[in-house]
Amino acid sequence: MTDTKEPKPNLIRTSKNRLKLGVFATNGPGAAFTFHPDRFKPTWDANLRLAKRADALGVEAFVSAAHWKAFGGDGHYSGDIWETFTWAGAISAVTERIAIISTLHVTLIPPIFVAKAAATVDLISNGRAGMNLVCGWYPAEQELFGVKLREHTDRYDYADEWLKVFDRFWSEPKGFDFEGRYFQLKGAMSQPRGVQLRPVLLNAGGSPRGQEFAGKNCDVAFIIPQNPDPAFVKAQVDQYRNMARERFGREISVWMSCYIVLRDTAEQAKAYAHDYIVTHGDDAAVEHLIRLNVPNAKTMPDGVIAHMAYAIKAGWGGYPLLGTAEDVANAMSALSAAGIDGLLLTWLDYDERLERLAKEVLPRLEEAGLRQPA
Repeated sequence: MTDTKEPKPNLIRTSKNRLKLGVFATNGPGAAFTFHPDRFKPTWDANLRLAKRADALGVEAFVSAAHWKAFGGDGHYSGDIWETFTWAGAISAVTERIAIISTLHVTLIPPIFVAKAAATVDLISNGRAGMNLVCGWYPAEQELFGVKLREHTDRYDYADEWLKVFDRFWSEPKGFDFEGRYFQLKGAMSQPRGVQLRPVLLNAGGSPRGQEFAGKNCDVAFIIPQNPDPAFVKAQVDQYRNMARERFGREISVWMSCYIVLRDTAEQAKAYAHDYIVTHGDDAAVEHLIRLNVPNAKTMPDGVIAHMAYAIKAGWGGYPLLGTAEDVANAMSALSAAGIDGLLLTWLDYDERLERLAKEVLPRLEEAGLRQPA
């Protein structure tokens, strides 16, 4: 039986803040590729502190990362990622308001398992569960599951059908049969039932086919800015929203991933960023990542690859928020004015930096009318 308490509103959907915020990747070593000693260590105590603090601050989302195979070789820190539904259940039990998002590879995890796992998190959290859907691109992860990496378009065709099956597992009270291109099911059924009509769904597909998948199916779509100028960001946001409206008659929220380096002066922020990104940067792992993601990397201009490598080392390609509290708040305000609905935040050292965000940046965002006091 499900809990009889009134379901909690999922803040990703219901928050009145013009600029929503999330914390990303505390179930692993953060989003930076670096050997810097300040790199986050994913202990349960740290996750407990951060989740409770983010919840108290009114942050809308706590979002996990998902990897099954390290990028820098066996034993590399990038493989130290906690399983995301187990993690989400634990976070749900110690928080009250924040949405808890499990990232998963739809090409690797069957929808029947995900339906039961997500319903479990939804029941523990009383309606705050969500999922960040990844279609898979890393061959070593696919091989780990004995699965052949699909062609790009085929991954999203598979994901479309995967989601149709998941939705039926989630919502149908009786067993059903399903005959599709990828799934053939008899007497399919999942129990227990979740609290929400459907979990919040996120996706970061950047290609035209990936954007189509997000526009058709998801509540939140992430963009990777092609240019840091807010005017270019606005063009990307407008294009995404218009596509979702015109093709699918849907309104979607558009978010971005950002890494924050907040210091007393802009010079200190730049120096610290250089220290962890360049001086201590994990060049070998990032070179491996680029080689897998960009087959023609060797033929591209040196500056393009260098810029890509820097962004990945800094925070998995996120948008830079560097400088003083005023600098960071102003940059966030500019992104909001460009149409961004939410920012998914990472730091090198989450504990201390979340506190500085709370004390120095959030009051400025409240003063600007972008957020309400928690």
